[in-house]
Amino acid sequence: MSFEAQLEVGKHGERVVARILRERGWYIVPSYDFTGTDGAKAPRMIGQRLGFVIPDLDIARGGTRYWVEVKTKTAADFTRITQRFEHGMQLRHYTDYQRVQQESASPVWIFVLELAASELLFIALDKIEDMKRVYDGRKMGRGGMVYWPRAAMRVLCRIAQGGTR
Repeated sequence: MSFEAQLEVGKHGERVVARILRERGWYIVPSYDFTGTDGAKAPRMIGQRLGFVIPDLDIARGGTRYWVEVKTKTAADFTRITQRFEHGMQLRHYTDYQRVQQESASPVWIFVLELAASELLFIALDKIEDMKRVYDGRKMGRGGMVYWPRAAMRVLCRIAQGGTR
């Protein structure tokens, strides 16, 4: 799949998750909409010296606030090393999300729209920390990857084909 096609799949997943959360009473700030003038820059939390990529959604309800990063995947990958199905993300984004959580005092949640299983899964970033597997080799692009077991994620809801409910 081309890079552009992957971006479109990701944007579709972000919109689906935003809609589901709104239907459940959450207010949404879609930070994925703020991607620079050419649409190719990830939105960032910027300080005097450092900046951190922020998750796709900033959500709030009843005095509670969370950040939500959305991943749209066909399915979890089976990993021979761990003998389990896993999901993952770039290590540099994972560490940025940790800093965003720390600086904002708002927890980060990772949502995975898993198309083959027709499920929306979620897990707290802090929970991933306890079970993560870090890969820092060159096969997965620059900066490495963080993986966690699919079995550790909870199902929020079932999704119809094409990402609708």
